[in-house]
Amino acid sequence: MKTLVIEAIPLLRDALLHQLETNEHITTVVEADDLAQALSMLAACEPDLIWLDGTLPEVRQEGVIKQIRRKTPDAKILLFGSGDTIPEIKNYFKQGIQAYLPKTACSCDISEALSAIAAGDLYVPPSLNHTFTSWITNPTHKKKRGCEITQREKEVLSLIVEENTTGEIAKKLFISYCTVETHRVNLIQKLGVKNTAGLVRVAFEAGLYNRGII
Repeated sequence: MKTLVIEAIPLLRDALLHQLETNEHITTVVEADDLAQALSMLAACEPDLIWLDGTLPEVRQEGVIKQIRRKTPDAKILLFGSGDTIPEIKNYFKQGIQAYLPKTACSCDISEALSAIAAGDLYVPPSLNHTFTSWITNPTHKKKRGCEITQREKEVLSLIVEENTTGEIAKKLFISYCTVETHRVNLIQKLGVKNTAGLVRVAFEAGLYNRGII
């Protein structure tokens, strides 16, 4: 993904650039230190991902994210925020962002967010998963059940059906605990259910469960 990083703090911006340039999902990184500069670059840059500093005063103004969406409708937006309340974060998603990360996020969270975005999924950090699960599965936000389930998600789903815990799934698939939780939330969203029991039911109804897949 070609990525435009908008970050006002030079030291943090340099650190982000270094991490993004080494990520498998990122092909090119360009930078801007404020929103005005970034908006002037959008047409020429044509980014696939916009890494947006959520602490910029303009970002909190209603309509700014929608303005970015209008200029680059195909670009994904990751909001890199600080001190945001749950209602504020939900409002950012309503305006069109695909991912939210606090500025306290670790490198693992950043990698998982980029993987989720590359796969076409929404992302919130594991600490917010439980808060957001019921909200993103609301009929006005959830995807249709026919949305494509990735092979890794099928593996996680099958292990959930077999009553494996998150820790056990992580060990069997050689992935982190946080990644399993992200897959669980994405499955709940994609399959249009409310909880793990719903995942198990739909897994059988839709023929998504593969016994002994691992």
